[in-house]
Order: sequence, then C-alpha cells, then structure tokens
Amino acid sequence: MSGDESGRTPARVPPPRPDTESDPMRGGAAVGSLPRRIPQVLALAVVWVLLWGSLTATTLVGGLLVGLVVTLLFPLPLLPERMPVRPVKTLRLASFVLLDLLVSGIRVSAVTLRHGPRASAGIIGLPLYAESDRTATTIAAACALTPGSFVLQIDRRRNRWYVYALGLHRTGAVARVRRDMLTLQMRVVEAMGTDADIRGCRAALDALAVGKDHR
Repeated sequence: MSGDESGRTPARVPPPRPDTESDPMRGGAAVGSLPRRIPQVLALAVVWVLLWGSLTATTLVGGLLVGLVVTLLFPLPLLPERMPVRPVKTLRLASFVLLDLLVSGIRVSAVTLRHGPRASAGIIGLPLYAESDRTATTIAAACALTPGSFVLQIDRRRNRWYVYALGLHRTGAVARVRRDMLTLQMRVVEAMGTDADIRGCRAALDALAVGKDHR
C-alpha cells in the first residue's frame, strides 16, 4: 500500500541533482569551456571518419575541424563535475553484472520451461539512492541487462524505483529479488555515486539482512 492510500504523508525528498549545467549559446562561453569539450570534439571526429569509411590524414583532420566548429556553434551541456574514477569498483560492477547475466539466464530458463505462460511475476518497489540522473540511469540500464527483470518506473519525488520481476513462485522469491536489486544498486553507486549514496545503500542492505524493510 502506498503512502497516500494509508493516510501517511511521504517524507520530503530533495530534488535530484541535474547531471548537466546550462551553457549559454554564446561563442565566448563555448570558447571558454573548450578544454572540457575535447571529448565531444573527438567523438564527433570519430563519427566523421566512420561516415567517410576510411582513416586518412584528410578525414582525420577534417573530422577534428568539423567537430570543433559544431561544438562551438552548437555547444552541448557540460557535466558539472567529473564522474568519480574508481577502477576497482567499476571492475567489481562489471563482474557482478556478468555473473548475474549467467545466473538469471539459467533461472529464467528454468521458470519458463517449468511454468510456461503461467509463470508468476510481480512489481517490486525499492528505495533509490542516487543523487544524479546519470547514476539512476545506469542502475536502470544494468537492471535491464538482467534476464527476467526491468525497471518500470523511477519515482524521483519519493526516491523509489519499481522493478518488474519474473519467477516469483517460491517462498522468499520477492526478498531474493529485492536483495539482488539492492546489491546491483550498491555496485553501481560504489562505482559512480556519492558517499551519501553509498551509505544509504549499505543501510538498506543491512536492514534487509536483519529482516527489516528499509524505506
């Protein structure tokens, strides 16, 4: 039952922090931020080379010039801060996702073969610990890679996300999915989230471990 249906007033949640900052469409502003736009210029140069289908000095220099002009005339939004660089945590996230792909694939195959169209499924609500849209999007994308589950909705006002999960036949299946999704969120936040996000995820996992629904 949601907070509104039970008569409880949901806790106030601070608005999500945007991942981009406004950049006026002025030449001076674009030139001043040019060092931070080098990755954009390089990405456009790669696209230019791929469109030509050949890697030559002419296409490479032409791609750099086109990328520079496009970036100056049509500057894209800039990230307000650099994403945290945590190689060990990022590798741990990649390993977790790969292992989860294997385990979830086997589990979904078994459920499909045994129950067929009568396979039980449901929607599970989880607390969201991600200050930035970038982190929340990565969590949703990682969940979508897992067979048998995907994110239906991200409620930023209540800091909740809702996952559709397949294979909820056995007792404790909901708790397992909740634990798996919170662990996935923990891995993503450890790799690219803030310290506050990490503390929140750990508190949720600890509460789940002792049988409490941390909200």
